[in-house]
Amino acid sequence: MNKKLGLLLAGGALILSACGNDGNQASEEQNDVAEEMPVAEQEENTEEAASEEETDAVEETEEAEEEKAEEEAPEEEAPAATDAPEAMSGEASELLSEGDSTSFVFNQTGEFSIFCEPHPVMKMTVIVEEGAENSGEVALDIADYEFSKETITVAPGTTITWTNQDLAQHNVAFE
Repeated sequence: MNKKLGLLLAGGALILSACGNDGNQASEEQNDVAEEMPVAEQEENTEEAASEEETDAVEETEEAEEEKAEEEAPEEEAPAATDAPEAMSGEASELLSEGDSTSFVFNQTGEFSIFCEPHPVMKMTVIVEEGAENSGEVALDIADYEFSKETITVAPGTTITWTNQDLAQHNVAFE
């Protein structure tokens, strides 16, 4: 019981110091009150205070996690890739770790066979033709050892951005 109480108090002190409140004033007031109370009441008050501090800490942690999740939420549109290299035979991106992206711009009409060098069974085809619905910027994923589209048709000048959602490293390579 005393170890738990000590740990709770130490945790509360750490939380207060992390928030910029050293808690000295509260500690002095608690000491004055503690001298006037019986031991059983002191233990009850200490447990209640520790419980309140723990609840506050959990709420602060949850709020921080929610803010972080909002900041890291993926955007619906592909990231701007104005400096993306042109798609051409023999080109390949660097290896992409989870969350990394790479982009290529498709200026030439025709068919492009794409694969992943570390996992050559991963394949897709990009068809570039005038008047295609997909143009501008297109976002695709790499997940579960697959490209999110087996075939996609885009207009000339379209930039495709692939984002790796796997733990394994992948890349985008052109045959």
